[in-house]
Amino acid sequence: MNTKNYIDILRCPHCTREDKGVLAEVKSEWLGCSDCGRQYPIVEGIPVMLPEEGDKWLGVATDDLPKIEEHDRFVSAAS
Repeated sequence: MNTKNYIDILRCPHCTREDKGVLAEVKSEWLGCSDCGRQYPIVEGIPVMLPEEGDKWLGVATDDLPKIEEHDRFVSAAS
């Protein structure tokens, strides 16, 4: 995925101040907020920027984030 096209405009939905919530690619197919530590998966090229998604991965070490294929199965099972 090429996040460079839009990474500059994306912000963490949890961080509300204009100068907060800057996101960066922390792992292949994952974005992380440098201010609050929430992490958001990128599914099929689309960042999943729902607040509850960030809450779910808060505090999870970057190395422990699942591969996106695994995450897709978790989402399907929960639906």
